[in-house]
Amino acid sequence: MEVLLAQIPLLDGINGLPKVRVQSKDGASAEVYLHGAHVTSWVPAGGTEQLFISPKADFKPGAAIRGGVPVIFPQFAEVGLLPKHGFARSLPWELIESRSDMALLRLEDSDATRAIWPHQFSAEFSVRVWGAEIELLLAVTNSGEKPFRFTSALHTYLKVDDVRAATVAGLEGLLYRDAAAGAVESEQEDDSVSFPGEVDRVYFGASHPLQLIQKSGAVRVVSRGFADAVLWNPGPEKCARLADMEPNGYLGFVCIEAAAVREPLILRPGEAWQGVQKLKRLK
Repeated sequence: MEVLLAQIPLLDGINGLPKVRVQSKDGASAEVYLHGAHVTSWVPAGGTEQLFISPKADFKPGAAIRGGVPVIFPQFAEVGLLPKHGFARSLPWELIESRSDMALLRLEDSDATRAIWPHQFSAEFSVRVWGAEIELLLAVTNSGEKPFRFTSALHTYLKVDDVRAATVAGLEGLLYRDAAAGAVESEQEDDSVSFPGEVDRVYFGASHPLQLIQKSGAVRVVSRGFADAVLWNPGPEKCARLADMEPNGYLGFVCIEAAAVREPLILRPGEAWQGVQKLKRLK
């Protein structure tokens, strides 16, 4: 007999898209749209909004929301034959479980997904908040009869006062692929990364905690299950060409993504994988 758990009621989000709001006893909160399992807000207890959402973001079926935390699956960027960043971020997910401080959503294969990616899968995404922290967990199971490969990321847009005065620490000594410089590979020599213009880098083997630093405070980023980390900001010229961004929108965020890019993940029938990104606001 199936046990039905008490669910937090769904709310109407922008353009009527359903969302769920979770809040811990200490006041930490997050909002998650069923569209794309997309986290659009994270406010630590006693704090302020930590995620960037473009004022021009598209909140509509079939579109990707610009900002927050897009779920990238089963393809990162254009590394493959699928649409950029795959399809998970632009499809409706199902709310499986929710309580005051946590929500769990699920996406499974369908005729539409199998038409472009011929595999059976189940993906679950959970969001949990407490204190100064949020935990994002993506789990993928191969529910079919043949193995598949995929790349993935949690494309987290962290809000900053001015990207030109922000830095990211924790990547020193790592090899990275620089898409903004023709996909050349280099070693990170400095102890921090700044953002004087476009930055689009995949850092390989990024197992240590990262830290986004600015005058108003810092955010610690820890991941496991994801081998790589991505730093991204479009800079002024590329930002001006993005239809769902304001021309100066690049000033307001840094993307620090937990990612599996260089070595695709492989699941045999019945196997499962999970990756976690934890964010903590530091004083």
